[in-house]
Amino acid sequence: MPNVLEARRVSKNFGGFHAVKNVDLAVREGSIHALIGPNGAGKTTLFGLLTRFHSASAGSIFLEGEDITSLGPAEVALRGLCRSFQISSVFPGLSLRENVRIALQRRHGSSHQFWRPARILHRFDAEADALLERVGLLPHADRLCSEVSYGQRRALEIATTMAMDPKVLLLDEPIAGMASGDIPVIVELIRSVARGRTVLMVEHNLSVVESLCDKVTVLVRGEVMAEGSYAQIRDNAAVREAYIGTDYDS
Repeated sequence: MPNVLEARRVSKNFGGFHAVKNVDLAVREGSIHALIGPNGAGKTTLFGLLTRFHSASAGSIFLEGEDITSLGPAEVALRGLCRSFQISSVFPGLSLRENVRIALQRRHGSSHQFWRPARILHRFDAEADALLERVGLLPHADRLCSEVSYGQRRALEIATTMAMDPKVLLLDEPIAGMASGDIPVIVELIRSVARGRTVLMVEHNLSVVESLCDKVTVLVRGEVMAEGSYAQIRDNAAVREAYIGTDYDS
């Protein structure tokens, strides 16, 4: 399969600090690709560069072969490159259905039409409910986000990202802070939503990475240290020392 998302010699400097340095990344269409590394390795900064929340100090970014380096985050999202965040970014005072409906309004170009009758917004309800059903949340559609569990809010965030109909879905630590009992549910959800699209994910839980990912890229101090299958990464002595630890044996 061709590469759907590429970074070519991408760097990001904050003053004299090189957060990302000369990174080459190629994400193949239809794959689940993991980006791992110790805290401060530059993973989230690289996500920001790919989705244009940060401007690159050097290098180029390509989506389906098109140079998107100069585009803004809204433009690349509408072209099918969408991300979630480490911290759940849903609206706690709105229902689950309303959260998904807002994302659908954005995709359909009606997110700023506040003067229109409220009933107009209900035309998105069926599509919102279909997305909620896909992530297992339809029975909770009318509940406020503040009333559901953290794991359910993370699932909702995936649903709102899916509402943009992404070609490439970027997930920033989707398992972070989650109770152990919720993790298998979210893993299966990611596996499900990955069918027919590409996923790039930052994740510290290596069991999740091993279970889900076709390819793994390791960042250390803003640079790519290694890349390959999970087994290749696990057996790489430099990676074990820098990130996984020399006593890692799973």
